[in-house]
Amino acid sequence: MLTRPRVQRYATESGLRDIMIAEEEIVLTYLLQLLSERGILARLAFKGGTCLRKMFVGSQSRFSTDLDFTGIDEHDHEDVILDMMAAFEQPFHGIQFSIPDESYYETVGGLSWGVNPVYVHDWNGGASEIKLQISRRETPTLPTESRRQIEQSYFQHLPFAPADINCLAFAEIIAEKIRACYQRNKARDIYDVGMFATRPLDQGLIRRLVVLKLWQARDTFDPERLMRKFEGGNDFDWDDLAQLVRRRTAIDRRRITADCVRGFAFLAELTNDERVLAADPHQREHELWERLSSVRA
Repeated sequence: MLTRPRVQRYATESGLRDIMIAEEEIVLTYLLQLLSERGILARLAFKGGTCLRKMFVGSQSRFSTDLDFTGIDEHDHEDVILDMMAAFEQPFHGIQFSIPDESYYETVGGLSWGVNPVYVHDWNGGASEIKLQISRRETPTLPTESRRQIEQSYFQHLPFAPADINCLAFAEIIAEKIRACYQRNKARDIYDVGMFATRPLDQGLIRRLVVLKLWQARDTFDPERLMRKFEGGNDFDWDDLAQLVRRRTAIDRRRITADCVRGFAFLAELTNDERVLAADPHQREHELWERLSSVRA
């Protein structure tokens, strides 16, 4: 593990309030490397806020403290956990990872599962926790992409060259984030999509992916409901963001929500097929879902 002074230097140059956010960012890089070297990531696709930061945006993004994946194929969670436990038997460059007993959990409906590995190293013996979650509600709709991690200043001090990571396609990650905004109230989700609300996007593809993902989650999709949620912004837990952005970064709720209302207005332009699927939480329209899923662009 990197020395405390080097992590403190990275925290300072990143404008972080808490050195432990910088420490966890670096530990996540070590954990990704270990999982990659042991072949565990070969069956998963990286997604979520940590993926956006490490693979697509870099230092301009917020920090993140968890790892989210989608299973590329159907898998047995017990096999993956056993592989992780084997990988964690020995320290990895000075960090000892482990999976506590009873750490395994499933989300409501069994659409995702996860474990919360803990770790210790020379200057953090407090068994800090990482949330690692894997979705099994669907396999990726678009082809996954192997991407190089965006260079960070601490990379030069690592005892390894950070591995390329298999990720969901960018459009699919954004669709996942929009789905998250629709279904839960974490401000980090609207903050993440807000970064892209003013940028050119493949609107038709993202809209279709949002409909497909909510159908897979057995939920309807009402674009007007999402726009109302964006407009008010009050449903989101904004305090959730405080430790994850630079100290001098102002969290402008009004600008973020306004950008999302304007930037994602295209979600209301559902095609007839998308409208049918968006109103089918009981998954009766399986043939239509297969047809829309097969259209790659």
